[in-house]
Amino acid sequence: MKQTIKLGFTLAAFAVISCFLLALVNSITAPVIEQHQIEKANAGMKSVFPDADSFEQVTDYKPSTDSAVSIVKMYLAKKNGTVTGAVAQVSGPTYDHATILVGLDLNRTVTGMQFLELTDSPGFGLKANDPSYKTKDGTTFYDQFKGKNANDGFTVNKTFEAVSGATITSKGVAKLLSQGTYSAGEYLAEKYGGSGSSGEAPIAAEQPVLFSFDDAVKDICSTFDAYKGLTTSEDVTHDASYYPHKMVVDRESLIKDSSGKTVAAAVEVSGQTYSENGGSVIAVVDMNRIILGARIVRIQDSPNLGMNTATPSFYNQFSSKSADQNLRPGTDYDVVSGASISSDCVADMVKVAAYEAAGIMEKHGGRPAPDGSAEYTLNEHYQEE
Repeated sequence: MKQTIKLGFTLAAFAVISCFLLALVNSITAPVIEQHQIEKANAGMKSVFPDADSFEQVTDYKPSTDSAVSIVKMYLAKKNGTVTGAVAQVSGPTYDHATILVGLDLNRTVTGMQFLELTDSPGFGLKANDPSYKTKDGTTFYDQFKGKNANDGFTVNKTFEAVSGATITSKGVAKLLSQGTYSAGEYLAEKYGGSGSSGEAPIAAEQPVLFSFDDAVKDICSTFDAYKGLTTSEDVTHDASYYPHKMVVDRESLIKDSSGKTVAAAVEVSGQTYSENGGSVIAVVDMNRIILGARIVRIQDSPNLGMNTATPSFYNQFSSKSADQNLRPGTDYDVVSGASISSDCVADMVKVAAYEAAGIMEKHGGRPAPDGSAEYTLNEHYQEE
């Protein structure tokens, strides 16, 4: 018993000493780390606003109008004590994710842009932050923004040159620049007499919308004059033990016109996504094996990233594609910025649902499947287990 008590006191003493030493080390290193971060931030701000001799952080600026993009920090740029512009630190999705610093003077002219972080694909998106990569004008991707007026906007291959082979990264950077320069410009105009904006605030990102099966079919059919007013009228009994490409067929249905003629088929399948809970997708296919549309029924991936596969700008890309073609990123659809896994997984579900729907239509007078189409492949871009 005495030995146990002695051991307990010994362990307690070691714990107290360890906590003291950790606190001592932290008290010594914390100021050093903080000073290093300040110096790094100042160096970054100096690089995007070289004419300023000091920077002052402010907190009363308006937040981003886009929930996917964050204005992390904002600083006033000063020269001899006079405000000459501002620097915004902006973070948000590109192909994966990026954080930038962008400087803006009182005339809404960009004084410079720099990446603090870029986690896009090596050999493609990362070229945006590669000093050896040059645009047609011989400048780096990030240096081409210097001298541009924010009122002209940031449009890929119109007001600036995209990174070759990395359009999604380039569009993502454009959104960060739009939000950063707008917020900085409005702050300078309101408080320091800077030039006003010539346009509206950057458009907020689309909000994801999830559908029920019947609402999805109605929404898809309503986009085509020939199918307006059509609704699902007859569920098809399917083999519950059949798992195409390890996906679950949740529901199959025929779509009929007023005369009772089958004109399309709708299939819902569930499969793997970025999250453990997966998702469900509906595809509607006509008599010619053409995808009329796809909608998301369920997906629980990251907010502002994977969830954006449930926005029209993403799922409408599958409309008019053939149920027999493989759906590939960059060729048949653009992935959601920062959510390539979710995008490819949804595309896989659309492909399976569409092919199953085309098979149903073949049994009801639709066009037969081309030879070899049943051996289709998927992206299988799943999160590693």
